[in-house]
Amino acid sequence: MTTVSLYVLGRGLLDPAAPVLAADDAGVQRGDGLFETVRVSAGRAVLLDAHLDRMALGAARVGIAVPDRDAWGTAAAAAIAAAGAGDGLLKLLCTRGPEGGAPVAFAMVSPVPEATVRGREVGVHAVVLSLGASSAARAASPWLLGGVKTTSYAVHMAALREAQARGFDDAVWVDADGVVLEAPTANVAWVAGGVVVTPLAEEVGVLRGTTIDALIARAGLAGLAGLDVEVRAGHVDELREADEVLLTSSVRGVAPVLSLDRLPVGTGAVGPVTAALRAAYEDLCRGE
Repeated sequence: MTTVSLYVLGRGLLDPAAPVLAADDAGVQRGDGLFETVRVSAGRAVLLDAHLDRMALGAARVGIAVPDRDAWGTAAAAAIAAAGAGDGLLKLLCTRGPEGGAPVAFAMVSPVPEATVRGREVGVHAVVLSLGASSAARAASPWLLGGVKTTSYAVHMAALREAQARGFDDAVWVDADGVVLEAPTANVAWVAGGVVVTPLAEEVGVLRGTTIDALIARAGLAGLAGLDVEVRAGHVDELREADEVLLTSSVRGVAPVLSLDRLPVGTGAVGPVTAALRAAYEDLCRGE
């Protein structure tokens, strides 16, 4: 897929270069909005319902009247059709709108960046970065919006820039006590002693992952190579000692973490469990 398409709810398909947000929109001035990024595979939005469920939960938390499921479905289908068959990424975004005005919502389809595909196929090198505070405080402070996918992504992008400035591809966030949280744009999991571990989002105040949830619930994660799954908090020392570490996100899928703070994870190569999970997710995306 090489074409970009744009569908604005209430306006229809527009030229992708057309103005959509006003200068006084709260999404522009304060980053006050919600979004979901959805994998498009062979012209189909993957796990769209799960993404819309997560957006609805976020909307309830921040008090934004997002469009209903049917409206989003119409917008997504139109944007995907306009972009043409193939693989890509679908972004669903809704801002609070201007003061006293209505929310503004749109669906946009674009190609998957080459770096995203490369991370999935060959793996990434990550650095551990601290977000400060404790995971317990994050989970107990709803105004911090842990677990809500807002458009306020300045910290996420700053963390990625910091990682890249240090010579890494990505970052893994931990709290002040070293409890594993998430990556700036992905969830984190690790494999140790035949067990796949991933943090319980609600416990540590991070975004619940549609990809890792789908792997556990729909792709038979627990049955792959006889693995068990533990959804719980974990310390960064577990990552350093793990056999495998992986990042999961909708568009990138399952990305192997080959090294952490320049020390190899396991053998330093893509591990068998990560490879199996990656294949399972790609099969899911193809509808197999």
